[in-house]
Amino acid sequence: MEIETDQSIEAMDTQDTQEVEIITSDLQQQQQQQQQNQMQGNQQQQQQQQQQNSPPQLPKFKNLIQNQQLHAVGAVTQLPSENGNVPPQQLLADSSSASFGNNDSAEAMPMDDDTKEDQFRSETTFSFTVENVGQLKSQRLSPPVYVRMLPWKIMVIPNDRALGFFLQCNGENDSTSWSCNAIAELRLKCHKPDSPPFARAKIKHLFYSKENDYGYSNFITWQELQDPDKKYVHNNSITLEVHVIADAPHGVLWDSKKHTGYVGLKNQGATCYMNSLLQTLYFTNSLRLAVYRIPTEADDSTKSVGLSLQRVFHELQFGDRPVGTKKLTKSFGWETLDSFMQHDVQEFLRVLLDKLESKMKGTCLEGTIPGLFEGKMSSYIKCKNVDYNSTRYETFYDIQLNIKDKKNIYESFQDYVASETLEGDNKYDAGVHGLQEASKGVIFTSFPPVLHLHLMRFQYDPITDSSIKYNDRFEFYEQINLDRYLAEGEKTSADYVLHAVLVHSGDNHGGHYVVFINPKADGRWFKFDDDVVSSCRKQEAIEQNYGGMDDEISFHAKCSNAYMLVYIRQSELERVLSDIPESEISSDLVERLDLEKRIEMARRKERSEANLYVSVHVILEEYFEGQQKRRLFDLEKTHQRPFKLKQNQTVDELVEMFVKGFGVSRDRMRIWNMCTAQTQKFLHFDFEAEGSRTIEQIPTSQKPWVIFLELASPEDNAPLPPFNPQTDVLLFLKFYDARNKRLNYIGCTQQPQSRRLIDLVPEVNRKLGFDPDTELTVFDEYADKKVANLCEPLESVLFIPQDHLQGHILIFERENVDPKLDLPTVEDYFLDLVYRIEIIFSDKCNPNEPDFTLELSNRYNYEQLTNAVAERLNTDPQKLQFFMCINNYKETAGNAVPYTFKGTVKDLVSCSKQSTPKRIFYQRLSLSIHELDNKKQFKCVWVSTDLKDEKELVLYPNKNDTVKGLLEEAAKKITFAENSRRKLRLMKVSNHKIVTVCKDDIPLDTLLKTSESITTTQGAQKTYRIEEVPADESQLAENELLVPVAHFSKELYNSFGVPFLAKARHGEPYGALKQRIQKRLNVPEKEWENYKFSVITMGHNADVNDNTPVDLDVYRSWTSGQLPFFGMDHINKSRKRSSLNFSEKAIKIYN
Repeated sequence: MEIETDQSIEAMDTQDTQEVEIITSDLQQQQQQQQQNQMQGNQQQQQQQQQQNSPPQLPKFKNLIQNQQLHAVGAVTQLPSENGNVPPQQLLADSSSASFGNNDSAEAMPMDDDTKEDQFRSETTFSFTVENVGQLKSQRLSPPVYVRMLPWKIMVIPNDRALGFFLQCNGENDSTSWSCNAIAELRLKCHKPDSPPFARAKIKHLFYSKENDYGYSNFITWQELQDPDKKYVHNNSITLEVHVIADAPHGVLWDSKKHTGYVGLKNQGATCYMNSLLQTLYFTNSLRLAVYRIPTEADDSTKSVGLSLQRVFHELQFGDRPVGTKKLTKSFGWETLDSFMQHDVQEFLRVLLDKLESKMKGTCLEGTIPGLFEGKMSSYIKCKNVDYNSTRYETFYDIQLNIKDKKNIYESFQDYVASETLEGDNKYDAGVHGLQEASKGVIFTSFPPVLHLHLMRFQYDPITDSSIKYNDRFEFYEQINLDRYLAEGEKTSADYVLHAVLVHSGDNHGGHYVVFINPKADGRWFKFDDDVVSSCRKQEAIEQNYGGMDDEISFHAKCSNAYMLVYIRQSELERVLSDIPESEISSDLVERLDLEKRIEMARRKERSEANLYVSVHVILEEYFEGQQKRRLFDLEKTHQRPFKLKQNQTVDELVEMFVKGFGVSRDRMRIWNMCTAQTQKFLHFDFEAEGSRTIEQIPTSQKPWVIFLELASPEDNAPLPPFNPQTDVLLFLKFYDARNKRLNYIGCTQQPQSRRLIDLVPEVNRKLGFDPDTELTVFDEYADKKVANLCEPLESVLFIPQDHLQGHILIFERENVDPKLDLPTVEDYFLDLVYRIEIIFSDKCNPNEPDFTLELSNRYNYEQLTNAVAERLNTDPQKLQFFMCINNYKETAGNAVPYTFKGTVKDLVSCSKQSTPKRIFYQRLSLSIHELDNKKQFKCVWVSTDLKDEKELVLYPNKNDTVKGLLEEAAKKITFAENSRRKLRLMKVSNHKIVTVCKDDIPLDTLLKTSESITTTQGAQKTYRIEEVPADESQLAENELLVPVAHFSKELYNSFGVPFLAKARHGEPYGALKQRIQKRLNVPEKEWENYKFSVITMGHNADVNDNTPVDLDVYRSWTSGQLPFFGMDHINKSRKRSSLNFSEKAIKIYN
């Protein structure tokens, strides 16, 4: 099959698109340098000849299928999974039997004898001599050479026009789970002295089972190959040479600990971003030591972020295998889906460090996080012609550097501190000095020991209204000096050493993260790719992650480039990277982690050996006492005493386990084997007769083996009498208490089949504490009917099957009961059970309150429902209100259930689907539900002074009350600061803009006439909002007014965020108002520079600058409709991702 030569087919990993790993020994580098020096004189001429004689082409993968030995067996439609493993004997199978032509005419010539046996090396150069090349008619394979534990071969495939030259990897392996990324140069040796070899462009390929070879179908034409002047053929032979550089493979038994001394982290689905960041934090040794010292002794192991991080760090330091992170993400409070969503690295880093800082507060570790990562900068405005300056100091944990149109890291820093001149219409208001020309900018005042730099490769594009990734070339260096960006020199020079390079491969819709780390800052670099760790050279970690064009491999921009850099201050290296011996870790923590590990290993061993054991679950008579339904017990809910023994152990050994476990002798116990869980009938098991048999020889229909162990009463020291299934019967006795609607377990008894039921009545009365002559009736539970004649023998009354199944349940009840009782007979009781349903009750106002479940009759009325729930909550039934459940995509509270409701519980849950659990929402009231008749429910949102926190308030003011009364009710539910004036105001908000500020004397009826949706202020619908009036806004002068302020992005209809009021003075410049707003919102100066401002009136906006005077008449002129407001146009950072960016969402750590 002919292959086209004018196209390049490069198979790239769709998930892990990444640069390959390159490692070169010093010896090989010297050899290559010498070879380059020898080639320098003739290289240009040789390349010109090659271009004249050969058509241009790029690499292709071979797709010939004539020889099945060259391909993996079976078609594969997708890339191999990274989670699979290949047995080493299969992976490294001897491939000497592979057919590669005449063995006597092909000879492998490895270039480096010292590394010949090193199967774990990352690169090598090897050659293959093909003899009788003029008569070459079929493909040939060289003997294997091992790199990264995989066999690599040179493959030669002739065709009519040219010679095909390919590199094959792991070609004899049938496994589909492996993959290996590699770069290789294919060369044809030239026998002319001092002449370079013939070569094409380097190939880059992800080798896996379906595409295990890659190269050129037309490497060199026959005419050029056989040209005597070129001297490629010598003695009718040619020598092909390959220099291959391979990444650590996936899907094989790669031992990272053995090859590098470090271990990786398992990927849960899309947690490569987290793995890269965790490795970076782990190798910040002083942070790791502080994490070890977080007090977690009393923490819940499933919810403690500190303990989970301690566990991960400890396993990374002392473990030999890749470390899982499921317990860590579970401690974050994340659901499983969160682990399959990619998050922003910078956002995750900030949230995690903030969480750690909060865990360290109040301990000796307080200040550790700021001491490592916190730097300081100042935002300044400096007048040029007068002595007037304005300075504001800020702290930072990371720096965002703009890389667009920037050549290197120094240009980005220079851009960051570049000043802006305020002149012309944009002059600065210097108070008494009037409008002045000034320079505005930021300058660093101190850099932290550990410097996190986020390269802004992802930026918002206003044209497409989405985030895009810039793959531009951006250079950074192993060592940098930042003194020039400081306002004043610090005690030590700001010299920094590169410690980690976090790399993203892909685009803004997704991709893969890896991290290159220089653990000891000594120039030795390692690549951490989830669970695979491998050594790499400095060039791969730094230069190859600059981004830009990849001229050697392709003519497209690299999509794999640096995204975050970690630098460590030279003067702090010893402190930040000092070793952490195990003696520095708390022995209590080590013991706790070791105990967890031993328990986990025991569980794994138990699961792996489960087939060798038999589980025997023992049920005792005491477990029957709480059963209020039919049968003796609920197998799923009843406590069972487990025993485990090997299948080859005997029944006698099992009985001895019972003797030791229950402290009862053999003659005081009887074993009953449960036949079916549904009927709960038992078969007598004679363990004395069966004692010598093994457990696996005992037939049982239940797995695990469920046994009812009958034990003699402690009051009677005599042994249990022998049981004869032919003449005896086992009975379980219950009593139905009609007054309390409850079944009481009496006990079990062995009786001869000839005995009459009437003879059992005095004994039952004695156990119940009744008079001996109390008249009782008997209900046969299995027959589901009353026994008509108690004077007949048991064998006539009961149905005793021929297989001698035992366990009849007889329920005694008083013959004379009050018929007015709700359930006077046991038959009524069992009928009522049919109508019982389990209902989940959820607190409507407090989602964090645990749900509880009650089993209620669906025939209950409102009063019965209220009493049952109030008893469970231990509260007044009159102070409960219920809400029906609405089942959409999520269960939410619907309409309130009036206390005059005449229906039943069945009516309240009828909307629920048959397959979903029944749910009713409730809320506790501060007043009686009857008092609500004189009250009016008013929903609103409380917003904190800093505009960051909000919560829903449900208030109950009087129906004829005013806004003032509503605010008084709200004040009772709000927690004020100690120095607060406790003054509140109510405003109406619509679509993130303030519609009106409600005066205190407005009747509430006028506000509640319209049925408007009540949502949080982040929603797009109308709501009422209550907030505290700041002290500086409580009293306003005649020339002052509270001006509405709102956020929007580009267009007025793209409003977002929390609107607020700001005090403005008539005639003052808008620059002064902007400064007060910036201070309230706490927006960094660098970010504030991108804000645009305008006055919005009647849907029209008028831009303003700092010197534009404030005209309060514009805001006072409002008559109806939307209030005029001061608009801030800037990027919406809380913007919901588009459907293309569905894989990202805001990060939260809940615990």
